[in-house]
Amino acid sequence: MKIPNYTPSARHAELAAKRDDLGRKLSETTTAQLALAQNDEPEFSTTVDDAASRRIAELLGQPPAPTPPNKRERLAAMAQEIRDLRSAIELLDRQIEVERNKDEAAYRAGIAPAYRDRQKAVVAAMRQVHAANLDLHELVNAVDAQGVSISSFGSLPLIGSSRDPNGPMARFFRDAIELGVIPRKEMPAELDYR
Repeated sequence: MKIPNYTPSARHAELAAKRDDLGRKLSETTTAQLALAQNDEPEFSTTVDDAASRRIAELLGQPPAPTPPNKRERLAAMAQEIRDLRSAIELLDRQIEVERNKDEAAYRAGIAPAYRDRQKAVVAAMRQVHAANLDLHELVNAVDAQGVSISSFGSLPLIGSSRDPNGPMARFFRDAIELGVIPRKEMPAELDYR
């Protein structure tokens, strides 16, 4: 059977690519944070002589060099980046879900006619099964009327009685009506509630 392939929209693909990039960055940052936390660098580095660096920078006519962040500050910055990345990923996941739902709805709308045609074909086949079941039960009733038991032949419990409004065939046709595959008037009379 040939049906069109499901293809995500460009927006969905763009969001998924962005999410993958953020996921990689989250993994890298988490790994770097763990490595920094496990190294032997002192938590607080010795402070650079700010007064001396300002004097030298002033003589050179340049701004003073910034003090590099210590280990604790870098760990805190990484922790904040990890929280921000996780929040961004959660937001992207929700946006991706919305886009996927839109894409799937559009795809379903495109294949709905073919799906309905196949449902109708199944209902038509089940009508034939029901008709054959009616014929079978007429034979059973005719033989029973003669006083002969044919229980040794066995039965077909899957389709149930041809006149049981609670049986599997009746439920099948009621479901087909509920789904809109067939109109109510097409319910076999023998299976309808009286």
